[in-house]
Amino acid sequence: MKTLKSIFIITVLLLIISCNKKEEKGRFNYPMIKSKISLNEEQTEKFDKITTEYTALAKKAWMDNKDNNELITKAQKEVFDTQDKKIKAILSPDQYNTYLTEVTIERKGREKHTMEVIKNELGLDSIQSKQYNLTNEAFFTTLLDNHDNYHGKPDVFKQYHKEIDVSRRATFQKIMTPEQYTKYIQLIEKYEIGKSEH
Repeated sequence: MKTLKSIFIITVLLLIISCNKKEEKGRFNYPMIKSKISLNEEQTEKFDKITTEYTALAKKAWMDNKDNNELITKAQKEVFDTQDKKIKAILSPDQYNTYLTEVTIERKGREKHTMEVIKNELGLDSIQSKQYNLTNEAFFTTLLDNHDNYHGKPDVFKQYHKEIDVSRRATFQKIMTPEQYTKYIQLIEKYEIGKSEH
């Protein structure tokens, strides 16, 4: 009887844990994308199946070609194109347009996208914009080059991002007016730059 009671308690605990477990984001934030397109139960099931399958295929494409960026880009583009066609078949046109907008941002890099949004909000002139772009390009190259050291380690990512962001901020402070730089600091807080790898 004690054994049955123990098994029952363990089963209930496991059920509670599994119900409370947050959905994993993986490389792309599909939970956020799903929240923006209001999927029904059937769509959710199909969406999850497709994205799980093609996430694995994209990872394999990367592993098979990791010494050649050109081949990685080509192989992953084929995977993403096929995934998008399958996703399109299960969504309404409006849902698919939202999905495509969001997944394109995810694939490019959400922080890169947000830094473009911030640039537009700052009202930089053409010379400032060019310097802003070059500074960001150098920043993201350094960040990506060290991806293996922080991937899947949120605290390590935040610390590393903070360390290399010092020189980016110093450059921005030189190229922006004091008013623009103050607004920049406010915007990176608003958009939570450096808070998440995704």
